[in-house]
Amino acid sequence: MGDADGGRGPSAGGESAGGRAKVMAGLGVVAAVLAGLVAGAGALWAGAAASGNRYVASAAAAAVLTGVAWYLCRSALRRVASARARRWVPIAVAGIELAAVAVPVAGLLFGGPPYRPAVAGPGTRYWDLPTGSRIAYVRTPAAGERRETPVILVHGGPGSPDPEPSPLAPALAAAGFDVYDYHQVGAGLSSRLPDVRAYTVARHVADLDAIRAAIGADRVVLAGVSWGGQLVAAYLAAHPDRVARAVVASPGTLWSPAFPGNRHLTAGGLRDQNQVLWEHHPRFLLAHLLTEVTGPRTAHALLPDEAMSGEFESLTGAFDMRAGCPGRPLRVPRSGAGFGFWANAMTTRDARGVADPRPVLRRVAVPVLVLRGSCDYLAPEVAREYADVLPNAVLRTIDGAGHDIAHDRPAPYGKLVTAFLLDRLPA
Repeated sequence: MGDADGGRGPSAGGESAGGRAKVMAGLGVVAAVLAGLVAGAGALWAGAAASGNRYVASAAAAAVLTGVAWYLCRSALRRVASARARRWVPIAVAGIELAAVAVPVAGLLFGGPPYRPAVAGPGTRYWDLPTGSRIAYVRTPAAGERRETPVILVHGGPGSPDPEPSPLAPALAAAGFDVYDYHQVGAGLSSRLPDVRAYTVARHVADLDAIRAAIGADRVVLAGVSWGGQLVAAYLAAHPDRVARAVVASPGTLWSPAFPGNRHLTAGGLRDQNQVLWEHHPRFLLAHLLTEVTGPRTAHALLPDEAMSGEFESLTGAFDMRAGCPGRPLRVPRSGAGFGFWANAMTTRDARGVADPRPVLRRVAVPVLVLRGSCDYLAPEVAREYADVLPNAVLRTIDGAGHDIAHDRPAPYGKLVTAFLLDRLPA
């Protein structure tokens, strides 16, 4: 009996040890897959940071992911698999993992809507500013007797040049104003900055002041739309003596931290933007997340302008600019070209950290016309704050207009702005 029991003992123990070895090998293969993912992600980040090129970074990530997964998988199978299995299973595991990872990563880095560059028209000219920006602009000369103070149109976004010429340009030119419509740095036909961290509110203010100097004007009239209104306010805070009058239509927040979260949106605007972002443009959100996790320079290397600006254009074209009027079928598809994602992302990011301009603006006596469409997706409090803070501001609401007042209600928009600049605005 003792001999029989003793014979079975080693056999059972051997089977048990072999089973444990196989389990450990299986866990080792799983660990090899996870380690490959981590090493590949690290190589993607390091490659982008070192080379500034997403193709080099992707190749480095693929090589490291497959190399780590193959080596660790081979090591895990060393004692339990045949020579044939040790040769081919690690190759298969690494290859399958690479294929599974490559599809979503390629979609993030190389997918998305195509970028459409802006096209220069016959009247396009350029300023090479002392700030280092190369700025594209179109001048609409005054008709008849020319007024002393030129008008500079400041578009929204940031990074979203107007898809169509502003109706203000011919209207104000007919009233005797020289009108300059320019593309902000990072958008349209203007230059892109190699270091995206340079897209700041201060940089845009400096460019705008350099434009004023290039025109040769001691003082100018500024007419800003959306984010352009926020830029006009920042310029007023910095250089109030260089502005004769200002117009802000559907302005963005006067100071971004004053509207934390989504308090700057109407209820309809919040619903619309959440739907568009989460259901149709998660890549836009991922790009912002990547910026915070890896830093702006690395994120830009992985997702350069040509990879994200088409996404940005598609996103803004899908927003309902009249979402402030719930229940009304006012969505109008829009298109544009020359959008600049990184000018938008980094300027918006910087705007959350600038000093509060409101104490300075409360002492600025420049006359300001604040316009808001009754159906704007931005909350009424956003435009109202301009009128409350600026001592010589007047607020007018244009019924039925959304965020894009100029194209929703061009006639009343042009009449109000022209009357204001000629000091003929009805009380």
